This record gives sequence, structure tokens and C-alpha cells, in this order.
Amino acid sequence: MDNHFSSSPHFFTPELGGSSTISSKSINLEKHSHSAPVVQIPSIRNYGEILTAAGMEPDLTSPDVPSPLARARCCDVYIGYNRQDPPFNRRLVKWLTAELEMHASVFATDRNRNKDAISHCAARVAMEVAPVGIVVVTVQSLSDAFRTEEMLLFSQNRKLVPVFVGLTRNDCVSSDVIQKNGDLWSRFGGELWKDYGGREEDWKEVVDGLSRVDMDFEASAANLRDCLLDIVAFIGKRLGKRSIIESIQKCSESGLHELPFSRNENFIGRKQELRQLEFILFGYIEEHDEGKLADSDIEKKEREKGKGKMPLASEEQKEEEMSLTIAEVGSYARGIVCINGETGIGKTELLLEFAYRHMQRYKAVFWIGGEARFLRENYMKLSGPLSIEAGIDNGSAVSANIEEQAIGKVRKEFTRDIPYLIVIDNLEMEKDFWDGRPVSDLLPPFTGQTHVLISTRLPGIFNIMTFKLPYPSPSEAMNFIKGDSSLLLASEDDDVLNIIQEKLRRLPFGLLLVRAILSQLAIDPQTLLALLDSPMAAEITYGPKDDPVFQYNPFLIQLLDVCFSFFNQLYKNTKNLAMKMVEASSWFGPSPVPVCMLAYAAWGSTSNSNSRNIWKKLRDSMFSFPCMGTLNAEGKEAEALSMLMRLGIARSGTRPGHVHFHDIFKLYMRQRSSAEPSSLFVQAITDEGFSPAYTDHVWAACFLVLKFGMYHHIPIDLGPHDLLFFINQLVIPLVAYSLNELSLCSAVLDLLRVATQRLELLENSLLEEAETARKMKSIFGGKSQSFIESEPTIIRDIVTLRAAILETRAKIMIKTGRSDVAEDLCRTAINIKEVIYGVEHAETQLAHKIMDLIARVKSRF
Repeated sequence: MDNHFSSSPHFFTPELGGSSTISSKSINLEKHSHSAPVVQIPSIRNYGEILTAAGMEPDLTSPDVPSPLARARCCDVYIGYNRQDPPFNRRLVKWLTAELEMHASVFATDRNRNKDAISHCAARVAMEVAPVGIVVVTVQSLSDAFRTEEMLLFSQNRKLVPVFVGLTRNDCVSSDVIQKNGDLWSRFGGELWKDYGGREEDWKEVVDGLSRVDMDFEASAANLRDCLLDIVAFIGKRLGKRSIIESIQKCSESGLHELPFSRNENFIGRKQELRQLEFILFGYIEEHDEGKLADSDIEKKEREKGKGKMPLASEEQKEEEMSLTIAEVGSYARGIVCINGETGIGKTELLLEFAYRHMQRYKAVFWIGGEARFLRENYMKLSGPLSIEAGIDNGSAVSANIEEQAIGKVRKEFTRDIPYLIVIDNLEMEKDFWDGRPVSDLLPPFTGQTHVLISTRLPGIFNIMTFKLPYPSPSEAMNFIKGDSSLLLASEDDDVLNIIQEKLRRLPFGLLLVRAILSQLAIDPQTLLALLDSPMAAEITYGPKDDPVFQYNPFLIQLLDVCFSFFNQLYKNTKNLAMKMVEASSWFGPSPVPVCMLAYAAWGSTSNSNSRNIWKKLRDSMFSFPCMGTLNAEGKEAEALSMLMRLGIARSGTRPGHVHFHDIFKLYMRQRSSAEPSSLFVQAITDEGFSPAYTDHVWAACFLVLKFGMYHHIPIDLGPHDLLFFINQLVIPLVAYSLNELSLCSAVLDLLRVATQRLELLENSLLEEAETARKMKSIFGGKSQSFIESEPTIIRDIVTLRAAILETRAKIMIKTGRSDVAEDLCRTAINIKEVIYGVEHAETQLAHKIMDLIARVKSRF
């Protein structure tokens, strides 16, 4: 049986099997096929006779009545479909049912698969009582007895809401179907009522009625999400359920569909990889996929010129290709694919293109940065758009598994039949950075419709189907360089370009940078090759955890040296702001960077006296590349930013006023530049203050200042007052947000631990300095003062802040069930406060209350 009914949200009830008590007396209800006669289902008044014949009580109000019948009587929405329809139709029905079940009682069934009288009775009860009858209408539906009967009944009662897939209401003209008029009906038309032994008059009434229905919807891969949400909103209005309408409005306003970058209109190639991804995730490939957005500009021009077009494979080739894919996928987890390859080969671009092409097939696309230090936070931030309360104070009891429970809430949302696409870009490690847990714990269990795509440099992760992204062929590499052929190149330039692409190992990142240099900097290929063959400016050293892209491709360093040397020439009158912006970007977090902070970090080294005013001007402006909003387009600043965009060094984010820089540029700049940009980055973040919109940049500043979580030691030492201001302005708000909204216990405890250590070191160093100064005065005399003498309140400020952090750590330890550790931390805080404030002071008494709470918790366990 295939009846799915539930009045509770989120989940279908299990499928119902036939009952052994009616097997010998069951009514002759054959499983329907196209050649079977019409099954005459009795009306509601005859159910008592059916139940009596089946050996059951006829009283439908009795508690002994089988649950499908009892629940069918309170059905709000009936959905009729056929499980033999294409996977797209089944995906639509599952998604629609899951959305509606959160607010209404839904009965979704394929009556062709009902095996017993009770199943047929329950379906008919639901048809009679449901205020809304949804039927998925395909060309096959018109030769299906059950679909035809459902449409006839619902249309007569003015309850029919048809959802057309593969045809429209204008196609539903009975005479056209019978006479096989048009391309559609020439293949599928005819006297379709004969396929199931129905009456011609009833069949014509159904078909012609579809063209006159009050409301209908047309679903395709190109509009699935929009169409489905429109259906849900319409049902909400029809049923008078305000909760449905409000949920749709909230979904529309929440920005669920935001991707970090705009679509790459220069995306070319990778057609085979896109086909494989589509087949693995959806189970089929649509040769004329309406779900894909328009081809990129380059693909259009290539197609018009007859270039770059993939020849159509023969049926044998397609069958062999897909059978190979099926064999490869068979032993792996379904619904998840990993793209493997070195940095710069195009993993992110491939996943971004897939997401844009197929985003209508998902309710939302969630793009998660996979960098090790930020992955957990990025994942838990999904709780916001999913309307999940995941914070540590949202009803969570004392437990050592608070963080796991919060993660479980997010994972549970992805077990439903509402499809989401999760993209984890640039996964760095298989284990969590903070507590060593397997990253696979974050992945959904794949019992629902959610899909996961992962890009990584790791050779193989978990039990996941992995594609190693190949380098482009020589002809494809030439397409990367020439692009839309707007470059004016001589015939002999092809030989030079072939040399350049081989030196770059045909790495797409390098090829695209070559194209940008040739087109934007007016350099011919011969000159570029000569510059690339010149001696390297300086060797780049590598750490054990560094991305090895430059080790594999040393010629890429030469290309970057040439590129940025032009900035030194073009912008020498403005102290090379473009170069400074790229340097500053290398210290920000992995997400797109707010232009205001980027500009402040860059201008800070070139115009310290005026940098704050420029930064405020930028922050108050509305940025929109390439014109940069209200910023003076004639200024050197806007010119530098525009050049970064044209060269592809900076990329605009989908959020206004944000830009992104590729990891290769960041790695190069961290190796080539001094520590000054990192200090300016910290200054920009500190002056702006904490904001939940860019917490990864705040974390990046914490890693630098507190000297933890870094792959390289960067000498950033803030003065005493600056360090206290940094902790109060950024660390404390970051801790509160991470706990109250995301339950990031492990990361927060580590952050507070190193903050405590830094304050202890600062206190000890100042005391040692004061003691040394005192001894020097006693020996040599003089009037020089130590820092403590010039700032007598500094030690008090340090220990007060340290006590507050200790109390916060103690509270977290209480919440996570580690009372012994909490007791030690709280006792230290009490000792500090008794020295500073005295035993009876209110601040000291607050610390004692925490200690009393610890005692009560310990007595309970």
C-alpha cells in the first residue's frame, strides 16, 4: 500500500500492509493496471457493508476502526499521484506533503498500489471529506483510472487543484488528445479511456474540465521551488490557515537562497562532471533540462560559432557512461558527492554552477565554508534560517552533550522530505578542529531529500563518492585563456600561449589570470612570457600545513609576481592601494569581506591621519560593484578596486558591499607581505566592534591577537589598554553570541582559556616590569616610571576582567556537567574579587552565588 497520512508534523506514518483478518473475505479490488477494468469504489454510505464483509465493525466512530479510516475522516488535503511517474514527480509530491504536514492533515496516495479494501476505503473517505484535492497531472494521468476518477470527483465538487507536469491546461482539449493533434498528443494521445475500460463521456468531462479549472499550477525543474511554495500558500488561503501563509512569507523574507557569490558568467566546460552530479543526486539526466539557468555568455557565443559544443553521445555511450556511474555509486552513501582536486582547479566554480543551475529543485541552498577553524560555527549558523533554537540557554538542561544536542537539532531538519542542498566548500580536515570529532557527525543521515556536495583537497573522505577533478585538455585550456575571443591575438600568439599554459600545468586559476592580464593590462603574450621567464622576486617558504599549490606550480608564483608588479607601477602615486587591499584581505576570515573594513585596513597604512574618516565614509555608503555606490568613481581608491574586480583578483559577493579573494591570492600575500597588514586588520575589526554578520572575521582577529589556532606565528602584540579593549569589545560579545545562539561550547571554552592566559601573562609582565623599575631606581635613581606607576588602575582592570572570564567559564562548565572544574574556576574568581572589592561587596557575593549553584548541581548528581 502507498497511503501516506499524518496529522503530526515532519514525518509520514509507516506504510500500511494488508490485514490477515480480511484476506479470505476481502472484496475483489484488483491492483489497477492500464489494461484492467475500472474499479468501482463504493460511495461512503456503503462502507458499512464493506467492513462487514471484511469481518470488521461498521461503526466508523468506534475506536476499533482501523487508523487509516479514522484519520482519513479528518483529512485537510488529498494528494493523488502515481509512483511510476518520473523521479521529479515523486520528489514534488514528497516535498509538497512534507510542507503541508507541518500545518494540516495530508493524505497522499497512489491508489494503484492499494492492496486491500481498507486501503481503498481510507482513500475514498479522504477524497470525500478533504476540502482540497490535489492531483499531479501528467500525460500518463489521462490513461489512469484512479487519477481520472479523482479529477472527476474533485472537479464536480469544485475542490480540484491540478498540478501540471509536462503539459499545461491549454493542452487539455479532449478532441486534440483523441485526434492526436500537436507534438505532445501525436506521441501520447488517442482514445485513452480505453486503456482502463472507462466511459468516454466521463473521460472527456475530466480532460475538458482541466482547461476550465479555477486554479492550476505548472511545475517544472525550472520553477519547482517557486511553484510548490505558491501551491502551499494557495492551500493555506483555501483552508483559512494563517500559519501556512505566515510560514511562506517568512521563508520568502529570510534569504534562504543566498549564495556567497554571483554566478560566474564566464563558466565554461565541466559538462561531464555536471551530468554525473545530476545523475547521482537526482537519479536521471534531463537532456533539455528546464531547471538549468541560461547558459553563460561564453557558452552562448561558442554555441553560435560552433565552438566548444560537446558532441551528442550515442545511446550506447550514454548507457555505458551511466551504468559505470551506477556501479561506482552503489557502495557509497546516497545523496552526497565529494569533488577532489588541488587548489585553483575549479572545485568551487563547479559547485557554484551546479547550485545556480538546480537551485529551484531545493527549498534552500546552504553554502558552508569548510575551513577547519570555522566549519562548526558555519554549520550551526544554519539554525537561524531553519528557525531552530540551538542556543545553550534555550531550554537545555545540564548535560555534557549540549553541543551534540544542538547539532542534532539541525541534522534532524535535514531528515525530512523537504529538499535542501548543503555545499561544504574547501573542507580542510576530516576531524573537527576544536574537539577532534568526525566531521561526518555534521552530515545528515540521508533518510530525507537533502543533498550534500563537498569540495576538498583531501584524497578521500568518509564513505563518500569522490570525483577527482581533472585538468582541462590543451584545447580547453586555450578556451580558458581566450574566453569569448575578444582578445586581439596574432596567429603566432597561439604557440606562446601553449607554452604559458603548459608552464602553469593548465591550472584553471592561472589560465584565467593570464586572460585577465592580457585583456586588462594591454600586454601581448610574448611580453608576458618574457616577464614570466625573468628571475623570481624572492623564494616562498612553506610550512608543513601550508597549501602545497605553489610547490606543485612554482611558475604560478612568477605569474602573481608579474601581476602585482604592475600594481606597483599603475598606483605608485597612491601608495599602491590595490596591493594594500589584497594584503589586508589575506588576514580576514574565509567569508566575503565587508568593503568598509577592507578599505580601512588598506588606508590605515597610507593615510593614518585620514583613514578613520575615509572608513566612515565607506561604511555609510551603499556599495555595489563595479561602480562602488556613492564612492567617488574618479578617485584612485575606486579605480584600484575596479581594477581588482576586472582582473578577477577580487570578486563581488551577493551581499552588497562585500568582496571575496581567492585562497591563492591570500596565501601569496601572507608570504610576500609584512606583518603590518595583519595589525591593521585587527585594528579595523576592533574599531568596528562585534557583529553577528561577520563573526568569522572576529574569530580571525582573535586567532591573531590571542595567538592560538594559527598555522603561522604572527608577531601581533597589543598594548595593555588595547588588549583589554579588544577582549571587552570582541571576545566577550563573541562568546555570548556563540553560546546563546549556536551552543559552540568547545570553541568558546578554548577562546576563554587563552584569553585568561593572555591576561595572566600581561599581569605578570607588568608586575615584573614594575619590580625591575623599582630596583633600578634604588640603584641608579632617576624619575622614570613603570607602566603600572603611570597607569595605576591597569592591574585592577586586568584582574577584574580575568575574574569575569573565570566566572563565565565556570557557568559553562556547570551547564556542560563539569561541576568540579567549575568549582575550581569559581573559587579563583572569588579570591580575586575578595582582594579587589572585599568580602561583603556585591560583586563578590555574585561569585558566591555561582558557587552555591555549583553545590546544588553537584548534590543532584
